[in-house]
Amino acid sequence: MLLRTVRLIDPVDPSPTCSRTAAPVDVRIVDGRITEIAERLSRTSGEQVVDAAGAFAIPGLWDQHVHVGQTAQGRSRLDTSGATSLDDLLGLARRALAARRAQLAGSAVHSGDALVGFGHRLVDFDDDPHGDAFTRRVLTELDALAPATAIVLIGSDAHHALMNTAALTGLGLPTEGGVVGEDEWFTALEHLDDLPGIADRLEGGVADMQTEALERGIVGLVDMEWAANWELWARRAPRLRVRTATYASTLESVPGPTGTPIPAADAHSPLVTMGPLKVIVDGALGSKSALCRHAYGAPDGDGRGVLAVPLHDLHDLLGRARGLGLHAAVHAIGDAAADIALDAIQQAGIPARIEHAQMLTDQDVARMARLGVTASVQPVHLLDDRDATMQTWGDWADCAYRLRDLLEAGVPLAFGSDAPVAPIAPWMAMAAAVHRSSDERPGWFPAQQLQPLEALAASVDGVQRLQVGGLADLVLLEDDPFAPVPTGPDGLMVESAAREAAERLLAVRPLSTFVDGIERFSR
Repeated sequence: MLLRTVRLIDPVDPSPTCSRTAAPVDVRIVDGRITEIAERLSRTSGEQVVDAAGAFAIPGLWDQHVHVGQTAQGRSRLDTSGATSLDDLLGLARRALAARRAQLAGSAVHSGDALVGFGHRLVDFDDDPHGDAFTRRVLTELDALAPATAIVLIGSDAHHALMNTAALTGLGLPTEGGVVGEDEWFTALEHLDDLPGIADRLEGGVADMQTEALERGIVGLVDMEWAANWELWARRAPRLRVRTATYASTLESVPGPTGTPIPAADAHSPLVTMGPLKVIVDGALGSKSALCRHAYGAPDGDGRGVLAVPLHDLHDLLGRARGLGLHAAVHAIGDAAADIALDAIQQAGIPARIEHAQMLTDQDVARMARLGVTASVQPVHLLDDRDATMQTWGDWADCAYRLRDLLEAGVPLAFGSDAPVAPIAPWMAMAAAVHRSSDERPGWFPAQQLQPLEALAASVDGVQRLQVGGLADLVLLEDDPFAPVPTGPDGLMVESAAREAAERLLAVRPLSTFVDGIERFSR
C-alpha cells in the first residue's frame, strides 16, 4: 500500500512546532511494516494507493487495561451509575425486570436470563453499605424482586457485586449474604458466563467493541479479563492487536512467555500475543478497600484497606511468572499496596507494571523510576474520583494521579481505561490528563497536568514515531489537536488554554485506522 500526502506527528518530539509545519510525505507499507517514507514515492505495479490528502498521521493508540468480556457485555447490562442508596439500586433493578417482562413477547431475551447491572459506587451511598445487617438486607430485597432470576449488580470499580440467592447458588458461592467482595468476587467473575444468557451475548459484544475501538483510533489493547483469554481469542476474529493477561488460577497453562503469538481463527497475521500475569494486591477507592499507609476509615481490618496478596505470596507468584518468561501487571491503588508491589517486583527481578498507581508517595515514584516499572494509569478515573478522593483521602489527596511527577521522574506512562469501569475512549483519557477537570472547576492539582503531546506519548504503546521498519499501525486525523499549552509565570498551564486543549482532544474523530497495514476503519 502507498499512503500519499500525510503529515507525520511524533509523540516524542523535542520541537513540538515541527508537527505543525512538516511537509506532507508518502508512506509505503509492505507486509504490515513501513518500508519507505519520502516526499514523493512512485507507485509500484499493483500497489494500492490511498490518498490521505494532507491528513495528519499518528502512531496507533492503545488501551492498556481492558476487561474485554465485561466490556462486551455492557450493552445488555443495567446502568446503575446513578444509585446513591440501596433503595435507588433496588428501584433500578425492579424497573428493569418489569420492562423485561413487558418486552418478552417476540424478544430474544429469555425470562430466566440473568439480570446484570454495573456502575454503582458504595462510597456514594447515603446509607452505610457495610456490616452484616446491610448484606442480609441486600439478599432479602433482591430475592423478593425475582427469586428465580439470578441478579448480579456489579460495582463501578468491579471489586464487589450485590447478588440474590439464585446468583450466589449459580456461581457456587455461600448464600448467607448478598454482598460479595474482593477475593470471592474475582473468583466468581471467571464463572459469570455460567449464569443463564450471559455467554450468548458475549461474542457479539466483542465484535462490536472492536468496531468502536477502531473508530476511536485504537489499534491494540491489553485484555485483563478474569479468564483464559488466549483460548478465547484463539477462537475469535481479531481486527486489532491484543495482549492477553493471565491470573494465578491459569498461570501454569499459559501458551508461552509474554509476546508469544496466539494464532487466531481469522487474522491476516498473528495479532494476538501472550501478555502479563495480573495480580491484584489491594482493593479500590470506591469500595474503601485500597490499602494505604494511613487509616482512612476503611471498613475492614485496621481501617487502612485490604491486602489481598501478602508480600511473601506475591513474591512467589512473580517468581513463578518470571520462570515462565512472563511480565507482571500488579494492581496497586493505595500507596501501601504500591510499596508491597515494588518490594516483590524488585525481589523477583521481573519486568513489571503497576496497574492504576493511583496513590503514590515520593518514595514510590522514585522506586518505580529506579526499577524501570511502568505506571499503567487510567486518567479518566481522576475525573470520577476527584470528589471521593478529597472526601476520603483529603489530607493525602495530592498523592493521587501524579502524572507529571511520574513523567519527570522517568517512569514510563501507559494509558488505559479499565473498561468497563470507564469507556474505551483514548481521546477522553488524553483530555483528562491535560486538563484534569470535567466540569466548570479548574484542573485538579494542575501541577500534575500533561502537555497534549505527552498525553499522546502515553497512549501509543511506547512508539516514539512512525518510521521505516516500524509496524504499520497508524491513525489519520483531519486536524492536529496537539498544540502545546502555554504556561504562566508560576510554571503551570494557563487554565483557559488547558481547558481548550482538552476540548480539542475530546472533539477528535479519526478519519482512518490502520492495523498491520490494513485499513480497518474509514470515516
